[in-house]
Amino acid sequence: MATPSSVRVAVHGASGRLGRLIVAEADSSYAGAIGRTGPIPPCDVVIDVSSAVGTTALLSRLSGQALVVGTTGDLPLEALATYAEQAAVAVVPNFSVGIPLLLDLVRRAVGALPSGWDIEVVEAHHHHKKDAPSGTARRIVRAIGRPGVPTHSLRVGDTFGEHTVWLCGPGERIELKHVATQRSVFAIGAMRWARALAQAPNGLQQP
Repeated sequence: MATPSSVRVAVHGASGRLGRLIVAEADSSYAGAIGRTGPIPPCDVVIDVSSAVGTTALLSRLSGQALVVGTTGDLPLEALATYAEQAAVAVVPNFSVGIPLLLDLVRRAVGALPSGWDIEVVEAHHHHKKDAPSGTARRIVRAIGRPGVPTHSLRVGDTFGEHTVWLCGPGERIELKHVATQRSVFAIGAMRWARALAQAPNGLQQP
């Protein structure tokens, strides 16, 4: 089992915007890029930041490496769960530190609200992002735990990622919000997950 300092990381989607940042952040831990075909570089952990289709194709090529999936969209969750029987797998829609804290705040706030309050989610990303709502927004809705929570998606400019939960009642409003101010925060988080997963037991994590 690799130690956090010795983990070797290969990146699927290394040529993308986030993939390039992960490669730079990995530095000496970087084992190589994973292409659409060809062998997978010897590694302890694969970070997948390709696409939902790319994730599906990747799974059939893996042979027990730990897997961090940062891709969102219509992921092959059943296939990921099957692969997790032989390796540690984490599906992480947002690599930041703040989003898990936001999810905790959302759960606590919703549990403390009086009945009848309105709850809606607004998320904004750069105009190249294809899926809407984002995987993080869908995760927030699950944390809210109410059916039919409206979600609004903006695809504007070079916005890194903003997620706001509006909780509105008579005469007052609460806003719980996370804003990523640098794209590099996601690369730092991806490597944090990779180092942790290199020492994790088999199984599927969906934080």
